[in-house]
Amino acid sequence: MSSDVVIRVEGLGKRYVVPHREKDEGLRARVAAHLKEYVPFLRHGEDDYFWALKNVSFEVRRGEILGILGRNGSGKSTLLKILSGVTQPTEGRARLKGRIGSLLEVGTGFHPDMTGRENIFFSGAMLGLSQREVRARFDEIVDFSGIEEFIDMPVKRYSSGMYVRLAYSVASMLRSDILILDEVMAVGDAAFREKSQKSMEAAARDGRTILFVSHNTKSIMSMCTSGMILGNGLKLFAGTTEEAITEYQKDLYADDPNGKRGYGWKDLDTSPRYGSSSARVLTWLSMHNAQGVLSEQFFTGRPIRFKVGYRNAVPNQAYIAILIHNGVGDRVATVNSTHDAVGVRICGDGYVECVIDDLRLGAGTYTVMVDYGTSLGRPGTSISKDCVANAGQFSVALEGYLEGVGLSETQGAAHRSNWTLVPSASFSVDATEKSNIGL
Repeated sequence: MSSDVVIRVEGLGKRYVVPHREKDEGLRARVAAHLKEYVPFLRHGEDDYFWALKNVSFEVRRGEILGILGRNGSGKSTLLKILSGVTQPTEGRARLKGRIGSLLEVGTGFHPDMTGRENIFFSGAMLGLSQREVRARFDEIVDFSGIEEFIDMPVKRYSSGMYVRLAYSVASMLRSDILILDEVMAVGDAAFREKSQKSMEAAARDGRTILFVSHNTKSIMSMCTSGMILGNGLKLFAGTTEEAITEYQKDLYADDPNGKRGYGWKDLDTSPRYGSSSARVLTWLSMHNAQGVLSEQFFTGRPIRFKVGYRNAVPNQAYIAILIHNGVGDRVATVNSTHDAVGVRICGDGYVECVIDDLRLGAGTYTVMVDYGTSLGRPGTSISKDCVANAGQFSVALEGYLEGVGLSETQGAAHRSNWTLVPSASFSVDATEKSNIGL
């Protein structure tokens, strides 16, 4: 096992006994089924087994944050339980190097009758730490959790949010080499999620390895360095975070040919509207990534595609515009069908497609306004006929487009730039140059 590989999983499988039940089975059949489970020499048929995980192999390197995606029942939690030592695999093996801290779900890991304080020391002992080591980090753990006033209360009286905050604080602050997290961001409030994300990123920079399971693709994209998809107990895909999210969305919409499950698509028929006409022309909006998959997560410097459905449009210099606003309501982009030199004739029923090849927005969440109207032929001169102010929302991640502190949605357009430092000792200009540069 390479010194850089912290987790190596080879042919991992886990099966559970699910007795085959006939419609007319009686007491004898039920007793026989239970005996098969506990008496080794009684053989099971294949119908008696359910494989929650089958032939899964992968490696995770030091400092990597692996995001694990998959539908309910795909095997994600089973995999994490095996890696955490909660259950043993039926076949294959998993080798992990270092101290493991895990937070699998609310309600596991802590003793309900013990106080928060007692559970912190108990968890430290389970990780092999001395009381002195835990005591040295105790204040840091409690401060991070934000539940100091409840620390001497039995955890069975905690809300789910309080429980997760303390459990995550213990798991992350006790310096585990490997951190295994299952949907922990689904319970805490926004402030705690942001604090947890920063701590995860800091842990990865320190060389710690994190496995993170979530249905929230935005969290996966913002936190993880790579991604893996499980489905029906099998590993379906492994690659970059962006690739994994794209494949996951394809899987989500595979059995829905119209792709109209809500994610990246909105019916505008019942939406509140504005405009000078009572006619409802705009019918739907969809948003797609570069691969054409419905999405609400996009990346600076990469494509975004909008489709807008319409009906009964009048061909009198009609336009459709997409207006993008940031989180404080400022408009940050306007794209209009009249901007296309070829010209788009909007008439009758149909839909238009708008592709922005190079999205120049900073990281954040944006709202889409869709407008239909008549253009008067000059910039800023038009008559709005049908307008939906909140037609959709999407988020943007920089994904390495800019270095340093990056750019938020309220800081304007994203532009790459090159900077050169000129030391004062070598800075020498004549009078003409000084005049030109204002010195």
